[in-house]
Amino acid sequence: MSGVFGNLLGQLGGMLGGSSNAQAGAGGLLSTVINDAGGPAGILAKFQQSGLGAQAESWVGNGHNLPVSPEQISQVFPPEQLDAWAQQHGLPAGMASQVLAHFLPHAVDATTPQGTVPPQGDVQGPGGSGAGGFDFAGLIGRLGGLGK
Repeated sequence: MSGVFGNLLGQLGGMLGGSSNAQAGAGGLLSTVINDAGGPAGILAKFQQSGLGAQAESWVGNGHNLPVSPEQISQVFPPEQLDAWAQQHGLPAGMASQVLAHFLPHAVDATTPQGTVPPQGDVQGPGGSGAGGFDFAGLIGRLGGLGK
C-alpha cells in the first residue's frame, strides 16, 4: 500500500519542490480538514450526511479501512472549500480531494484509538496530545515510507 502513497507524495513532491514539502502540505491539509470538521466525530457526521457513513465508520476501530474516492470526497466537501484548503497548504488546485481520498481514512483511524471516537473537536494523538498536537505529516511519512 505504501507504493500508492509514495506515488502520490512523489507526484506532489515534484510539483512542490520535494517530498518534505509535499508531506508537510498534505499533513497540514489533513489537520485543517479534521479540525474544521470538529474532529473525527465531525468527519463521521459529514460523511454520514453525504451517504458515505459506512466508509467513515470503517475508519474507526481495528478493522479494515474502506476506501473513499476523490469524487466521493467532493461529495462531502464543496469543491471551492477543497481548493481553498489546497491553496492554504501550498498544494495544487484539484489535489486536495486526491490527498484526502488517500490519507483521510488513515488519519481518522489514527485519531480514534481503540475504536473510540473522541468528543467533537478533540483529536487525540498517540501521545494523548490535543487537536494541535497530532503529527499528521509524520503519519503521512510513515504511510508513504518517507518517515523511516
